[in-house]
Amino acid sequence: MIKYYLFELLRFVVRVIPPRLVYGLGAFIAEATYLFSLRSKRNLRANLIHVFNHLGKDTESLEARRKIRVLIRKNFRNFSYYLVDFFRFSRLSREEIERLVEFSGTDNIKAALKDGRGAIGVTAHLGNWELGGMVLSFLGYPVNAIALSHHNTRLNRLFVNQRAISGMNVIPVGQAALRSLRALKKNQLVLILGDRDVTERGLEVTFFGGPAHIPRGPATLAVRADAGIFFGYFVRQSTHSYRAVFRPPLSVNQNMDRESREKKIILDLVKEMEECIAANLDQWYCYELIWE
Repeated sequence: MIKYYLFELLRFVVRVIPPRLVYGLGAFIAEATYLFSLRSKRNLRANLIHVFNHLGKDTESLEARRKIRVLIRKNFRNFSYYLVDFFRFSRLSREEIERLVEFSGTDNIKAALKDGRGAIGVTAHLGNWELGGMVLSFLGYPVNAIALSHHNTRLNRLFVNQRAISGMNVIPVGQAALRSLRALKKNQLVLILGDRDVTERGLEVTFFGGPAHIPRGPATLAVRADAGIFFGYFVRQSTHSYRAVFRPPLSVNQNMDRESREKKIILDLVKEMEECIAANLDQWYCYELIWE
């Protein structure tokens, strides 16, 4: 319940305080969270060290450990800014958003939708995936976002309503299959996170050099609906500028059997995720342990 009131307070503050002061408040919250969220900090550190080891970077020296601490602290601050922007962007006009956001690959969305069977947009817990959905909605695309519901009913309603203000339709994970297929039949977009398996039914693949479970959902939907599928991400470049990237649709060999097509899609998505995550580790908000 405390978390709900904190988010309500943040939503109110964003409305009445200039952005510069709001980001200052966000930085303060980030420092407090960094000090007291020991489990999240420990898990993020383990995930980052795994990625660094895979990339062949030093993680043992005193200097390397210092850099990792700085990176974790920056990551917590960026996550705090992510929450500020989540409430702030819904109040901005399309003109303001276009001024703040640099777009790359918007034609790829049209290409993914060209066959009229909808498209699945996959991203990671990277940058500000919420804003990615909002921006697509502002651009005129019908957006459906699959989201894990919060246990607190009031907090869950707060997030659902906030997304709805921006034109997004929220699909709870428990209803994802049926409602997503309906949306795809209407040639709409379905957005889903693809770097962490919350159902415990994911496919085990090699992710940054180690075994990890990746959600099957995006690939299963794409194959079942014969829909387009693409990877995208939305990252902060500075305090007041962002970059939205939409990668080309994944090619799927229709001569392969269903299981092989799904696995190929998942492996292609993993490659896309590895590339953008490695380049933006200060904005990869993965506070659950991925690798044992």
